[in-house]
Amino acid sequence: MLRSLASQLTLTISALFLIAALALFQWYLHSSEKFADEVEQVLHRDLAAHIVHDNEKLNNGIIEASSLTSAFHTKMLLGPEWEFYALDINGKVLAYSAPEGAVKLKSVNLKPINDYLNGKNFPVYGDDPRALGTQKIFSVTPIISAQSSQTQGYLYVVIGGQKRDSATALLAGSKVLKDSAFILGLAILFGLAAMLIAVTIITKPLKQLSQRTIEYVNNDFTHLNQSKNSWLVSKEIQDLEASFASSAQHINKQLSQIKNTEQLRRELLSHISHDFKTPLTGLNGYLETWLISPENKRSVELIQLALKNGQQINQLVEQLFELARLESGDIQFIPEPVNVVELAYDVMQRLRYQAETQRVALSVEVDTNHGIIAYADIGKLERVLVNLIDNAIRHTHANGAVKIEINDFRNKVAMSITDNGMGIRQDELDAIFEPKYQASNTQGNLNNAGLGLSIVKRLLEIHKSAISVSSKPGMGSKFTFELGKTAL
Repeated sequence: MLRSLASQLTLTISALFLIAALALFQWYLHSSEKFADEVEQVLHRDLAAHIVHDNEKLNNGIIEASSLTSAFHTKMLLGPEWEFYALDINGKVLAYSAPEGAVKLKSVNLKPINDYLNGKNFPVYGDDPRALGTQKIFSVTPIISAQSSQTQGYLYVVIGGQKRDSATALLAGSKVLKDSAFILGLAILFGLAAMLIAVTIITKPLKQLSQRTIEYVNNDFTHLNQSKNSWLVSKEIQDLEASFASSAQHINKQLSQIKNTEQLRRELLSHISHDFKTPLTGLNGYLETWLISPENKRSVELIQLALKNGQQINQLVEQLFELARLESGDIQFIPEPVNVVELAYDVMQRLRYQAETQRVALSVEVDTNHGIIAYADIGKLERVLVNLIDNAIRHTHANGAVKIEINDFRNKVAMSITDNGMGIRQDELDAIFEPKYQASNTQGNLNNAGLGLSIVKRLLEIHKSAISVSSKPGMGSKFTFELGKTAL
């Protein structure tokens, strides 16, 4: 129970509240006592002076212990809470009104007396001769000699004295104090109850959010129950719920992508297994046929077919390794200024034999007579052009045409590979860049591994470029991408 946020907040705030209430009550008692002392000291400001004036000997500056003891007892009948002390010029106690043995101090500190006489703000506390280390409010006046006008000592009157201490002790049983304590207790209980309600209201949405989180996890991150916003819920908690909902959607999207990727991985492995199996079976078959044939009937054609299947396997392995490196990011990228016109003609020359074999015309179309420079990794850009042109040749009928269009713009270079071949259906345009996707126009073409366009897409992503395609079945296709003219 103590581990919940509501209980921890309740206990913490309750403790602070009680500490604050006790501190306030103590301050109230202390300030009330100070105020009472100030009032009483002001009321008795001239008490000592009146007593000196009424006593003939003191008024003449004569301090006699024997006569003063009797006078002090008489005065105590008028004010039993007063205690009288006659002090010499150094503060030594010469006479007093207390019983014998009750006075513990032989002298009184003169500093509070001087502060009192110099007009320091009340209350001013001085020594209580009957209690060591205790200070009380007092009234004091100097005793001045009538002949020499010199101060002979002081009349020091402790206000309250021991009887006042007893009254203070009895105050604990007074009805006023009990009523005050009762009211304070009710205020504390009301404050604690109000605080508990407030904490419950504040933490309830957090508890509900925690429950929805657990349900979301138990539902395999597929369904998140949405809460209804209430005016009682703070904006911060609503923002927290909104951020959690956004995170949950992001997690759900990532899980869906992971599941799709895993499904694609299984399909890719299945396709790759099939792609390897077909040329390997042919390779083994041709070699076995060649071995069991008599020497005079061993055909060179069997070796050529076996070689063709071996080359197909080698090409598939290279493409798989290349795609794996691109997917993992384990590939070196070195951009530099590249003359894309010269590169286009080099690639055309490289694929010219393949095009002539299939009776497809190759051409380069440029809108300027000078070279066009783009910033790219020349090796990877060449790989992009080879894959796109090879793909175009394979999907173009005899007597068809494939061309590279290069357009020079202010901040970029646009390159397009266009053919007038089979074309691609509209519903397949978004899928042709996925690994091992076999479009409907590749049926019967078992020599293609289906990885070329995937490699093209990822190579262009490294160049911070994207490839687009437009196509119509029976009319051909056009693949377009752009390159920047400045360093990446």
